[in-house]
Amino acid sequence: MDPRRERRLKLVKTLEETIEKAGYECVDIELTHEEGRSILRVIIDSTAGIGVGDCEKVSRALSGIQEEIDPFFRGKHFLEVSSPGLERPLRKLEDFRRFQGSKARVQLKENLNGQRNFKGQIHCVDGEKIVFLTEDEVSIVFPFESVRKANLVYEGEI
Repeated sequence: MDPRRERRLKLVKTLEETIEKAGYECVDIELTHEEGRSILRVIIDSTAGIGVGDCEKVSRALSGIQEEIDPFFRGKHFLEVSSPGLERPLRKLEDFRRFQGSKARVQLKENLNGQRNFKGQIHCVDGEKIVFLTEDEVSIVFPFESVRKANLVYEGEI
């Protein structure tokens, strides 16, 4: 395995463990560069929802492992901790199970029935397969591994 990739995986695992120890779910971790700045973006969630205090708590917990984060970046970097928002990304098979019955948008890696993008409802999860009811009320089934990108769809009022 590529040493850089191996270091990245180790960092992600350390971040996930620290977030879970603080009492939160790690939804996503993004290491990115924007406008000349290195950014470590962490998205957290909990069954009670996420507020500013939760983000501050996780930020402090991650500051406690700064010596493990710093070597990954050249120079200064910024840490952003936030909630997943109303259109939460669905990254794991467990996310699809948790949000059965919810509206979602799914992009597949390859075409299924002539298309890759679907919007509808997560009907259920059967083993490693997702049963999805499209907006046209067509039931489709696809393996979790075929999902490129997915997120919940919020259609209510704030």
